[in-house]
Amino acid sequence: MPATFIPAPHPSPAVLLTLALILGASLWVFATLVRRETRHRRLVALAHWARSHGMRLHGAGGEAPAVLKPFNPKIRRTLSGRGITLAQIETADTAATVPTSKRRWNLILRDLSGAWPATALRPTAHDLSLVDLFSLSSYPSLMPSERFMVFGAEARAAKALAESTAPALLPPDLGLIVSGHCLILDFSSRHFDEIEFGRLIDLAEQLAPRLAVGQ
Repeated sequence: MPATFIPAPHPSPAVLLTLALILGASLWVFATLVRRETRHRRLVALAHWARSHGMRLHGAGGEAPAVLKPFNPKIRRTLSGRGITLAQIETADTAATVPTSKRRWNLILRDLSGAWPATALRPTAHDLSLVDLFSLSSYPSLMPSERFMVFGAEARAAKALAESTAPALLPPDLGLIVSGHCLILDFSSRHFDEIEFGRLIDLAEQLAPRLAVGQ
């Protein structure tokens, strides 16, 4: 008696559709993980650091801190919380001493209890500094140190900053600006990463009490 041939059952369209959806979802998850570990690795690391320090990471297009708004900055990313903001911004350099191309700045901003007219310590070793955007007057006689030049909107405040302990605490590659109730450290010569964040926050916390009394 000849064997009976039983044809293999054809999968239903619903089964094929389900398998296709599972395959598509798996590819999407795989691509997302690859992007997360490659192209977005820095953002993931920054977000993790921000959460562990009680801060929030904001991406491009956020609102600029008030003290920087006159320069119409383009925000690349910020981390903010506890009276401190870490910001990476770009400005269209319009000052005569600054090239016309865009300039990227790495900054830390810390709230102060006292208010200052715009006053700054500019590193002498730098060709460019955020201080240049503030259009302040220089007071070379107040700063005999070769590490910094003191600038300010008022001579009294410039003298107070020059005679404070801030120049001794400030590394020679960092710029310092106090304006209103805000202290700004310009660390554009350094990386915008978690290692620098810890060092700079500690430095800002050391400087703030010495500049708490406004001018």
